[in-house]
Amino acid sequence: MTEMPALHIRNVPVDVVETLRRRAEADGRSLNAEVLRVLTDAAARERRETPITKRLEEIARRINLPPDAPRPEELIRQDRDSR
Repeated sequence: MTEMPALHIRNVPVDVVETLRRRAEADGRSLNAEVLRVLTDAAARERRETPITKRLEEIARRINLPPDAPRPEELIRQDRDSR
């Protein structure tokens, strides 16, 4: 079995510990398992949340627009000017 790294957290506010302890008890887990679940969920969200600029770049690559295609801001400006 691969050894897992340990993480020691100091100065955790009492109300945070009590909230985690209540959640762990309600879900039938140990406090350690509950904290690990919270941290794992947060890390997974972080990996899923790609900045909008990166998502737009990915979409642009898939669309494969020609180099002379109008830029979005040009189209928006044209639309505003036409009103």
